[in-house]
Amino acid sequence: MSVRRLKGVPIVVLTGTENAGKTTLVQGIASALNWEVLPEAARTDSRVIGGTVDRAHLQQMLLQFNDQLTGLMSTAPRGIVCDTGGLVLEMWSRHAFEAGLEGTEDTMDRAHLHLLCHTLPDWEPDPLRTMPRHADRLKLQTQYRTQLIALNAVFCELGTANLDDRLAEAIRCIHQHCAP
Repeated sequence: MSVRRLKGVPIVVLTGTENAGKTTLVQGIASALNWEVLPEAARTDSRVIGGTVDRAHLQQMLLQFNDQLTGLMSTAPRGIVCDTGGLVLEMWSRHAFEAGLEGTEDTMDRAHLHLLCHTLPDWEPDPLRTMPRHADRLKLQTQYRTQLIALNAVFCELGTANLDDRLAEAIRCIHQHCAP
């Protein structure tokens, strides 16, 4: 596969089901490449934490993600790695409200690369996680892959190897697809 030549800084979005180690990988990538991090908004969103999210709020979160990404693009000298993005919000909306969000495809097109993180088999409880059954997360993971393919997104899959190996694979994919 050829290397994509990019305009502006590379933007990489980690995506996938809960319990896939996305946040841990984002921190490792940012540290290894000296990139800026766009954190997962759900972690600090009062409506998410309070369990009062509706589809309109997810739509607002998508708009906020775009605004934050635009702001970082003007200040990040080397690259941006996002802890989730438009596809996670889209899949959440479809799963919870049986309807997608407006503008998800445009949001996803802003990324130069998506890293689909496979869900880890061992469950780690978290206040925002709702799918303790590995089989349920695997089924959703397949839906993520299907969406990435349907949207013609450039993506790599990161398996369930140990953290060092997953991080090395993520860096390899970034170098392969996001040459400056």
